[in-house]
Amino acid sequence: MNEQQSTKKLEKLQNGLSDLVQGLGFSAQFGQQLSQTATLVYNNSYYLLSNDRNTLNYTYKTHGVVQTMIDQPVEDAFRGGLDIFAAQLDAKDIDELQQYIKETGVIEQIKRSIKWVRLFGGGGIVIDDGAKDPRKLLDYNKINKKTPLSFYGADLWELYLTNKNLYAEEKPYIEDELNEIPYNFYGKQMHKSRVFKLIGKDAPSMIRPILRGWGMSELERLVRDLNQYLKNQDVIFELLDEAKIDVYKIKGFNQSLLTNEGTNGVQKRIQLSNQVKNFQSALVLDDQDDYIQKQVNFGGMAEMLQEIRKMVANSLRMPISKIFGQSITGMNGGEDDIENYNSMIESEIRGKYDHIILKVIQLCCLKVFEEIPENISFKFKPLRVLSAEQEENVKNQKLNRILQLVNTGLMSAEDAIEQINLEHLTPSQIKNTDRKSTRLNSSHVSESRMPSSA
Repeated sequence: MNEQQSTKKLEKLQNGLSDLVQGLGFSAQFGQQLSQTATLVYNNSYYLLSNDRNTLNYTYKTHGVVQTMIDQPVEDAFRGGLDIFAAQLDAKDIDELQQYIKETGVIEQIKRSIKWVRLFGGGGIVIDDGAKDPRKLLDYNKINKKTPLSFYGADLWELYLTNKNLYAEEKPYIEDELNEIPYNFYGKQMHKSRVFKLIGKDAPSMIRPILRGWGMSELERLVRDLNQYLKNQDVIFELLDEAKIDVYKIKGFNQSLLTNEGTNGVQKRIQLSNQVKNFQSALVLDDQDDYIQKQVNFGGMAEMLQEIRKMVANSLRMPISKIFGQSITGMNGGEDDIENYNSMIESEIRGKYDHIILKVIQLCCLKVFEEIPENISFKFKPLRVLSAEQEENVKNQKLNRILQLVNTGLMSAEDAIEQINLEHLTPSQIKNTDRKSTRLNSSHVSESRMPSSA
């Protein structure tokens, strides 16, 4: 081949590469530095994952890491249950109310609803009092011990919400108060008083109407980081199949592939060689053939996966140990990460839905006591888990504080016994025979019930 022919061949190769680049659509950006604005545009998603029900459902079903991201903060927030307080309720009343809540799975339905809020961006707690027509207002005065009462944690797709004001020209940010029956629950229209609506992360004004009155999924802010994690896992999965590659160098291989007989002969020859190698630990080749085994190098994959995990944990404000089960190393043992995680739970789960949980407890009081005690409240268990020794020290300090109040005359012995039993500061309950029971009775019903308009 002379110099002129070589030059023409090189020009054809360059033209072919140029056509390939243009055909792939890289002519405008190939080799050019993007501006800061263009970088943001190309790295942003304009498609709302919150509106893709199928993808969210199957992502949650398939990937354990996503289930952990959604479920773990909710489970930790309600760990140990709730402490309920009311001036009209003694320790026995509180125990009865707590027993009803446990037996009927009320807390489980609340947790279920909050999990769907985190996954889909919205949900609700459906109240079923056995009413024949759920389109009517829920009447608190009709709830008593004989009334059926149950709760169901539903996601936003189970509650078909229609809001007339979402696209209205005047005050589109205000929910339509005139729409008394906004929900369609599996074909049944429901009055708004029968559903405690829970909304996920709030969206900016331009995106808010697209969400149809709901919030954003927690996975919305995790799309890029989660895609990196899944892609890394897919790469590792593919490399495991190719970790060891057998390379056969066969004389006349290309010539043999020109005919069907030659192709079949090569295929049969390789199959027989692999069978002999696997079962007899030996390999027989022609003296002019060659065999090489190549190993794939996995160096750097572990470090890359660790960095991706850090980005995922940072986006979720969760420690790596909570998401991936990886132990925390360092001088502080991850104490700062746990504190930040606890702060996230206090602000995004506990503080956000306290008013809904209180309404559910009030309905449970109507079922158990046929009235709602005045100033009823609740609080969550501490997020920090104490050791057995630390827990005993806390109990001793509480018991000593109560005894000091009794000795100084600031608390009566009867009140002290009730407080000790309420906080379970002693191995067994202390009997209080001198104090008259303050158990609620039907005489208070007319005074403490919630109005029918609640």
